[in-house]
Amino acid sequence: MVVQKLDRLAEYCPVTAAVAAVGDRWTLLIVRELLLGSHRFNDIHRGLPQLSRTLLAGRLRRMRATGLVDSYPPGGYELTAAGQALAPLVWQLGDWARQWLFGHPDPAQLDAGWLLWRLRQIVRHDRLPPGRTVLEFQFTDDPQGTGWLVARPGDVTACCRPPGFDVDLWVNTDRPALAQVVVGRTRLPSPQVRVHGPLAADFPNWFSAGSRPQT
Repeated sequence: MVVQKLDRLAEYCPVTAAVAAVGDRWTLLIVRELLLGSHRFNDIHRGLPQLSRTLLAGRLRRMRATGLVDSYPPGGYELTAAGQALAPLVWQLGDWARQWLFGHPDPAQLDAGWLLWRLRQIVRHDRLPPGRTVLEFQFTDDPQGTGWLVARPGDVTACCRPPGFDVDLWVNTDRPALAQVVVGRTRLPSPQVRVHGPLAADFPNWFSAGSRPQT
C-alpha cells in the first residue's frame, strides 16, 4: 500500500490519483529501470542519461515518500510491493506505444553505449554458458562505435572500452537494427545482426524476445 497520502486531488477518482502518483515524465521510467535490475543510483542514471542526477535523486526521494521504492542495501533502491505492482502497466504502455505511436529512431537517439546497456538488461541469465563470455559489437554505421558485453550467469557488464579479455563472439550490426531488437520490434536471429564465433548459434537464445525481462 502507498504509505503517504497524496495532496488533495481535483476529483475523487482512482485514475486521477494514479496520474498524480506516477504521471510525471520520469517516475515510470525509473520504475522500468528498477524492474530491469538496476538498483544502484549510477545504474539507474545510466539507463536514463537525459535525467540529471539532481532530478533523479529528487524523484527517488519522492518515490520513497509515496511508498513506491525502499532502500536496497548497501546504498541502493528496490521496488516495494506497490512499485512491483506497476510492472504490467509499464510493459503494457510499451506494447501500446509500439502499436500506435512508435516510429523510426532519430540518429541522435542511437548512442552505442546506451544500446548495449539496454541489451544487457534483457539478457536471460539462465541461458548463458557457464563462465565468462565476451561479445564484441562493431557498429557499421559508426566507425568509432565499438562496444563489449562481458557476460557471466548473474552478472553482465556493458563496456565502452576493451575489457581486457579474449573475445568469444563478434557481432556486426548498425545502431538502428540493434535498436529494433532492444525495443522489442525485431527478434533474434535477425539478418541485420550478424554474429561470428563458436557460440554464434546460441546467441539469439541469450536475450528476451522484447524490451522486458523474461518471466
